[in-house]
Parts: sequence; structure tokens; C-alpha cells
Amino acid sequence: MPYFPLFVDLTGKDCLIVGGGTVAARKAQSLLDFGAQLRVVAPEPSEFIKTLSLTLLARPYQGPKDLVGATLVIAATDEEELNRTVAQDAQAVGIPVNVVDDPEMCTFFFPALVHRGELVTGISTSGSCPRFSALFREHLDATLPPNLGAALESLRIERRRLHGAERISYLDSLIVPLLSGIFTPMQQSGNYRQIPPCTLPKDLI
Repeated sequence: MPYFPLFVDLTGKDCLIVGGGTVAARKAQSLLDFGAQLRVVAPEPSEFIKTLSLTLLARPYQGPKDLVGATLVIAATDEEELNRTVAQDAQAVGIPVNVVDDPEMCTFFFPALVHRGELVTGISTSGSCPRFSALFREHLDATLPPNLGAALESLRIERRRLHGAERISYLDSLIVPLLSGIFTPMQQSGNYRQIPPCTLPKDLI
């Protein structure tokens, strides 16, 4: 069953990451980009994590007391048993938790993100193949123009200026050409909707 995508405001919200390696650093940067107040618990945090604007607790995870006040938790260590312990502790007190490389222990999935100003696209395979999400994100990121955020800001201003049916028709006159400029070239390429067959080794089928 696919997971329902839910966009939440993390501005000023306490978020906890247990782990200090490359994956933890990547997720930390994403959360900080969205205004989270971040805590990281890791006995040996990476040098990159040390450069981020967060509260760093350079020690092992100390159990449920580390979860107090957290809005969400990410378990991103390289120790499977520790990750599961963090997940169980979070679930016991009703805090959403994401566990790296363990979909069954997750109560939410961390999406692959494409970000253009206020436009945010979250991509998830509901845990079935995170690598697909990562590569899909790269392709989508390369497709969307870099100034799309600025265009959206202009649309926001126009939306507030107008009212009623006039607003809808006028916004459509701006948005439709914008989207057509992005997606029409793909449709005209002849490859649009043509998905090559995915051949898997017989022992995986």
C-alpha cells in the first residue's frame, strides 16, 4: 500500500537524528533547509555534520530521554539493532520515525526532494526502491528550470491581487504556457510514455 504524502511545517520544530555519517548528514541538511531545529546524536559525527547549524550531542544514543520534545526522529546509524531500538522507542511514544534501509520499521518515509523556492516535490516509492526515488529526483531536477521558484513567487503576488473567476482564468493564462514549456518538449521527443522493459535476473522474480 503506498504511503500518503503529507507536507508539514517544520519551522522551529525539534527534530532528532541518531547517527552521524553520510546519510545522516544528507538528511540533516534537508531538514535544516526547511527550518527545523535539529539535534544530532552520534559518538563520531562526520566533519560535515560539525559544520551545520544544529545541536550536536557527540555521544551514544541514551534511550527515550533523547526523544523528549522531538517532532520526528530519523535513525541513520550503521548499526541495524541500534536503529531498530531508536524506532521502537519513538513508536512507543507516538513520534514519527524513519529508519534508514529498514522500511518495515518506518512510520514515515523521507522523500527525495526537488526544491525550487516555494515549490517542493517529494518523491517516494513507499520504501520499495529508494534508489529509484533518488535517480528520479536527479532527472526531475535536471528537467525543471532553475528560475521556477521566482516564477512561482510572481504567481503568488498575482493570486493575492486578483479575486474570483478573474483570478482563476488569469492565473491559468500564465501557468499553462509555463508548464507547457517544461513538459511539451518531452512529449514531442517520441520517448514520452515509452518505458523500456525492466529485465530482472530470474532468481529475483
